[in-house]
Amino acid sequence: MKHSPLFLVLSMLLCGSTFGDDTLSAAAPSPVYTELKSDGKLIAEYRYADAPYKPYIVTLRTPSGKNILRDAPHDHKHHHALMFALAVNGTNFWEEISNAGKEITNDIAVQPSSLKSGLVWQNAAGKVLLKEDRTISVTGSPEVTLLDWQSVLKHPTDLPNDPPVDFDKSAHHYYGLGIRFDQSMDKQGVFFNSTGKNEGTLVRGDERLTPCHWTACTAKLHGESVTVAVFGNPKNPVPTLAFTMGDRVAHFKYIGISMNFHREPRQMQPKETMTFNFRVAVWDGEVSPETVEKEYQKSISP
Repeated sequence: MKHSPLFLVLSMLLCGSTFGDDTLSAAAPSPVYTELKSDGKLIAEYRYADAPYKPYIVTLRTPSGKNILRDAPHDHKHHHALMFALAVNGTNFWEEISNAGKEITNDIAVQPSSLKSGLVWQNAAGKVLLKEDRTISVTGSPEVTLLDWQSVLKHPTDLPNDPPVDFDKSAHHYYGLGIRFDQSMDKQGVFFNSTGKNEGTLVRGDERLTPCHWTACTAKLHGESVTVAVFGNPKNPVPTLAFTMGDRVAHFKYIGISMNFHREPRQMQPKETMTFNFRVAVWDGEVSPETVEKEYQKSISP
């Protein structure tokens, strides 16, 4: 079922009713939070209509139900749990600063374990710089929680004589898919990745970029170990480049996939699309690199 965000909010306010399982969950804490469930079990929540700059996954749970994410901490208010943002035509969609861009939800269709949403990326003047078709789905099991994120980026007009979309060098090295962990995970834990090494390029402080298939972190979440891994996909338009922060300074931990546009800018011509697929896997406890690799192989299997 497909609704605009305005329709969803007004229906809740005027009718005092809740939506069925094929739209917003009746148990959602707000009419603009969408619950994603697997076999009736809450896995994640997606925030969109009341998010002023970008929609994002606000909670993501381990198989035992523990949330691993932190939203808008005081040190970086623009760190919205699990999010996707870039720089487009010189407009910053990551940081929430003067003249920042906004990812606006045009429509959203929700099933119990998945959502599909159309977005427009606008600059501060309201000009559409980019369009996106976003699909997010979850799968839960006693062993591992899986969240799949697909972003299909499209030229805003597709008119043949219009200028291209620029993913340019105004980007920072961490722009892409990012995860801010729960505060209890910040001061300890270890990163590891598919290379078996941790020898990526130090960009600033302990902020590291590492070419790999996947990157992962094991840390204590309120005293109990959890492991979180982020997978790229070999079919993505750019090679997987992991971003990690917090393996030395330990101010806070951050993990994600960088688009590397700060080094290798790209253009999108009219009628061209760019499709990015990511998977986030979450386990209770410590898991081996072999376990993560096995899950990664499943994610890229036909």
